[in-house]
Amino acid sequence: MNKEKIERYKFSFTAASLQVPVMTYLAEKMVNEGLTLLELKPEDVGKERAKTNKRQFIEMKKRLATLTDDEINHLARASYEEQRLLSMVAFARAYRFFYDFVIDVVAEKVALFDITLTDMDYNVFFSRVAADHPEADKLTSLTQKKVRQYTFKVLEQAGLINNVKERIIQVPQLSIAFTSLISATRPQDLRLLLN
Repeated sequence: MNKEKIERYKFSFTAASLQVPVMTYLAEKMVNEGLTLLELKPEDVGKERAKTNKRQFIEMKKRLATLTDDEINHLARASYEEQRLLSMVAFARAYRFFYDFVIDVVAEKVALFDITLTDMDYNVFFSRVAADHPEADKLTSLTQKKVRQYTFKVLEQAGLINNVKERIIQVPQLSIAFTSLISATRPQDLRLLLN
């Protein structure tokens, strides 16, 4: 039997939510100083505790590594709205669990004109993916709760839901330039932006 290799889910995103200002700052530093990802340092995150710096820095680098040079340039210079959305695209590319949730649940609900995310939507998704992903199934109940909280928090920070309480889905209006930027790299990622 030929089984397709399933990408393991990584849940390290619970170390840092969307962090748009940090993502933008690191992108600006790369662009303005001509640095590569390897030349950035944990101190660039700017948190007070060194341990927090290092953990969040590792996550920020994972996310930035998913972006092309053009996308990093755009992140450094775009409007805040597009910085939020591009940070969310990088987040989704780095963490397949979040990517799958947005595509399989949020985008599907938009397609069906159902604009409210419920606990049931999340729970059904989690139960379904846990069957194929033992790493999800093995999470403690505390970690599962944290993953759920961060998933909704990132959607809120990206502007795809109004807040974590009501969870009304908001479809962003994308500029032609931004749409072209994302399409040039991975056209399928436009679905992450509900377009």
